[in-house]
Amino acid sequence: PVMLELQRGESSVVVHALPLLAATDVVGAIVLMRDVTDLRHRDRMLVTKDATIREIHHRVKNNLQTIAALLRLQARRLQSDEARAALEESERRIRAIAVVHETLSRDASDVVPFDEIVRPLARLVEEASGGPDFPIRIEVEGQVGDLPGDLATPLAVVLNELVQNAVDHAFPPGRSAAGAGRVRVTLARDGDDAVVVVADDGVGLPPGFTLDAPAGLGLSIVHTLVTTEMGGSLELVDDRGARAVVRVPVGGPDDD
Repeated sequence: PVMLELQRGESSVVVHALPLLAATDVVGAIVLMRDVTDLRHRDRMLVTKDATIREIHHRVKNNLQTIAALLRLQARRLQSDEARAALEESERRIRAIAVVHETLSRDASDVVPFDEIVRPLARLVEEASGGPDFPIRIEVEGQVGDLPGDLATPLAVVLNELVQNAVDHAFPPGRSAAGAGRVRVTLARDGDDAVVVVADDGVGLPPGFTLDAPAGLGLSIVHTLVTTEMGGSLELVDDRGARAVVRVPVGGPDDD
């Protein structure tokens, strides 16, 4: 059998030729022809669409990184510690979103291998935290697998906020401890849910803490994203340090 594809202008035809045999002699042939013009046109459209989507994510990532750099430059010029801290927090949140778009720019699908962006996020926080007198180590374990892009972005922001919150509040200056402070990020799938746990070995939650009235903007953002945008749940408990458990349905809150 022989198969070949013929093209002329915008038209494409696939030809299949099958020989008819009598004993060992070829006595004829069956020739099948199929017009695949529409199919090839759709293929080209998909390739163009995929390239466009990747380029959009690449440009969004670059724009976000530019905004983050501008915020960092502005923060360095400020005299107010409070204003500088606010800009640095905004820069960090923008960089977390940029990491997701960087991953999406490498693949045109709407699915994000979330495990691949967790370590870069942890590294961003780790590099900006701690010090030679009391280093902070961030560990990542487990897997949550692929997530839809519209879920991966807010979940990346949530993870970034929780890790940064642990680094900022679990290890106050003067804390006596042997070795480095440790923050552990655990990823898992539980049925149709993605589960992210951020635990530290620090001082734990402050007395009277409640999620109904979180003290900082970071936890307010986390609570809103988890419960409202992703339709999930958030739990914070004392467990030889603070432990945050985020559980979100992978299909999203409107999934049937």
